[in-house]
Amino acid sequence: MEVYTNENDQVDAIKRFFANNGVALVVGLVIGVGGVFGWNYWQSHKTNVLQESAQKYEAVSTQLHSGTVQGIEAAQKFAAETDDVYSAMMGLELAQISVDKGDLANAQKALTYALAKAKTVDMQDLISFRLARVQLALGNLDQAMTSIENIKGKSWQAAAQDVRGDVLLQKGDKAGAKAAYTQGLESDGSQSLRGILTLKLNNVSNS
Repeated sequence: MEVYTNENDQVDAIKRFFANNGVALVVGLVIGVGGVFGWNYWQSHKTNVLQESAQKYEAVSTQLHSGTVQGIEAAQKFAAETDDVYSAMMGLELAQISVDKGDLANAQKALTYALAKAKTVDMQDLISFRLARVQLALGNLDQAMTSIENIKGKSWQAAAQDVRGDVLLQKGDKAGAKAAYTQGLESDGSQSLRGILTLKLNNVSNS
């Protein structure tokens, strides 16, 4: 089911980023904690925890994509019990599987949990965008609008305005939808997205 456009490139990029830099990011957050002994202990502990989480994520992700009930249950357990970026990424994977099955309610649930575990603005924006698309498909228009308003990154604004326009159009607000599509075109979006926004803007203007 094509509920939201393919952002798998962004997801893969985030995975690669945290695979390469995740430990350094976590370590960097506590610079200035103070005390050489305390710092070294904390650094070693957090590094080990994140590495263990990364390894478990890879194993559970492989199990999840085997398509078994056990794999889904293992992924849900990992997402619930892990409190780092890998929990958020597992939530994204669970949501994608639910969307592929047409189970939008479970997709919304998985994305809501993932958003609570997301540690970076870019990942929060990605999850909020996908959540908004799912909520729109479910007809939860007010929730979808809230999710769109939570998107902060400049690079996401064209896509966010695209969905915002769709929500407003469903609400019967053609003027608002037209303004959203126009704002999306004025943002930094891909050529394909600009084409979609242009088509939607023309349809609203001529209706």
